[in-house]
Amino acid sequence: MATNGKVNGNGANGHAALPEWHSTPLAEIPKLWQLHADLNASFRTGIMWPLAKRKQELAAMARMMTENAELWAKAIYADLGKPEFQANLFEIGISHQAVTAIAELDEWTAPLKPDVHERHTEWSPTVYKVPKGVVLIISPWNYPLTLTMQPLVAALAAGNCALLKPSELAPSVSALMAELVPKYFDPGVVRLVNGGVKETTRLLELKWDHIFYTGNGAVGRIIAQAAARHLTPVTLELGGKSPVVIDPTGLDLNIVAKRILHGKLANAGQTCVAPDYILCPEASQKPLMAAMTKTMEEWFHETGGKALRSPHYGRIVNERHFRRVQGLVEKSKGEVVFGEKQTDPERYAMEPIVIKTDGEDDLMKEEIFGPVFPLITIKDVDDAINFIEDRDHPLSLYVFTKNDETKQKFLARTRSGGLVFNDTMEQLAVGLPFGGVGESGMGYTVGRAGYDQFTHLRASVDVPYDHEEAVSLRYPPYTEEKVNLSKLISRPEVPNVHA
Repeated sequence: MATNGKVNGNGANGHAALPEWHSTPLAEIPKLWQLHADLNASFRTGIMWPLAKRKQELAAMARMMTENAELWAKAIYADLGKPEFQANLFEIGISHQAVTAIAELDEWTAPLKPDVHERHTEWSPTVYKVPKGVVLIISPWNYPLTLTMQPLVAALAAGNCALLKPSELAPSVSALMAELVPKYFDPGVVRLVNGGVKETTRLLELKWDHIFYTGNGAVGRIIAQAAARHLTPVTLELGGKSPVVIDPTGLDLNIVAKRILHGKLANAGQTCVAPDYILCPEASQKPLMAAMTKTMEEWFHETGGKALRSPHYGRIVNERHFRRVQGLVEKSKGEVVFGEKQTDPERYAMEPIVIKTDGEDDLMKEEIFGPVFPLITIKDVDDAINFIEDRDHPLSLYVFTKNDETKQKFLARTRSGGLVFNDTMEQLAVGLPFGGVGESGMGYTVGRAGYDQFTHLRASVDVPYDHEEAVSLRYPPYTEEKVNLSKLISRPEVPNVHA
């Protein structure tokens, strides 16, 4: 990486020069195994068993976010050029999840009392929701605050201790985390390590009770292989190519254009659930492109309808990723049908464009993670479904339609992490379970679903000694009478079921 993109002086978003944040030099950080050992020793004391302690740590997280909101916004802008509006709503606003967890924790953690056969009712059958232990959270650079703190909320709510490993590609945010985490969290509960591949590799050599990773599929495979050596469960929040399908009958394409561009332009397209490509019938393509052009002129009228130099638009994180996205555009054999191939190499910024192409284009071989849309022609909804199902399952699927039958087709015949009708990215605002399927990931986060990821369901019974006669059937010798009774018990009447 050529530069961390730090802004000196007042930036386009009006942020003043950043303070110099420094994390502890690696040479002064205790050995990683010692941090691991310290957290394990702390967890074994039962430090996080009381709900009051969990709520205390969750409240500390929310205060860390809100009391330092201006510093977080500046750090996020330094690393990504992300407008303050987006930093507030998409990053700092994650503190709401901690507040929600505090309010819901008593209900989430309540032991379950399952319905059992009457002969077992006096055995106190209970399912306890217990923490897994010490968890490792490895987070990415594109939403460096949200994607570190969101799984941490779930881990703390479930009663775990955690080691955080933020991304080295968001150096300002990671350094600010290193400064603030020790000030707000109990060091026996949450610790943080900065560093790069070397430090992450060393962390993966240790045995954790759960690993939560957000990033790409290539690294996700490395995480899964490392976890398998210790039979450690993992949550992998990956990504992939999330399609947009246009079923145009009755649609207001001006609204469709705004909603698609909102999803693509947020964080300059560097969002795991950003719409990646568009599937649209030929007859609706020119009207859709015209509506997108009109939207750009409305949103960026101060800069002549161009996003490139607008303070309301971000940039690519660093030179390597800028060159990668630029390379995909240059290799494409398609035609630019919206926007222009304009870039600002000094800022790593790119003008949003749509390139009409086919499913074999280089743009379709990997997640773009930038403000570039491939546009692919489909005959109809069934053609779109087949196109999507011929490829890896996406993290999100966006379908613009007014037809209820079409909605049912996508529900029944496609697979994706999430399915959104008539908008993009808004599933993240609702608090629903979030997770991928297949190549887009495994496991869940957000709210109760996130809590469940870090929780072990511990089944328990307490068999009274005065029930010895009732359980004596299991003891040898297995007489004919016992065998006959076992047949009666083990062979239920099967209901007659018809499709």
